[in-house]
Amino acid sequence: MADYHSFSRSNASKLYSTLHDTAIEFIDSLSRVPSEVNRMDEARVRAVRSQNYAHTWAHNYLVSKIPGLSDVLDVDGLIHHLKNMTANLDSWDTDVTDVMVDEVRKKVIVRASYWIQPKGLEKVENDLIWFLDLVEEDEAWKVSKSVEFIDGLATVKVLELMMGKKD
Repeated sequence: MADYHSFSRSNASKLYSTLHDTAIEFIDSLSRVPSEVNRMDEARVRAVRSQNYAHTWAHNYLVSKIPGLSDVLDVDGLIHHLKNMTANLDSWDTDVTDVMVDEVRKKVIVRASYWIQPKGLEKVENDLIWFLDLVEEDEAWKVSKSVEFIDGLATVKVLELMMGKKD
């Protein structure tokens, strides 16, 4: 598996590297921090998101059928959503598996596997695709919009495990 945290920058422009690194920080900001009360670093989550940040989910049909996933969340709404989810999880480790950067449009696509483990239960791989729009704000690059394409069956499996339904 490629290490997207320290890829070779020998042929990359400064903008490419900056957009890439901002996208990786966006993903890493969601990492589990066992020493934090909510097991996440809210300041880190906020730091890489713009003041006008908007988060949505896709695929459209799937999110229309799962309560809450058709909402557009600002950073406070995202943190609230994450707190509700992580309260029911033992872990949520992440492996970035691919990154594509569009310097002209200031967009990055990230594919990542989230290894989600509801408390005391099996881990489920949720293979996600993130579409990220980036902006320069306060002399730093930040994510202004994220669309999270979720693995429908993995999402349903995690929700079922969290609600106590087992195969």
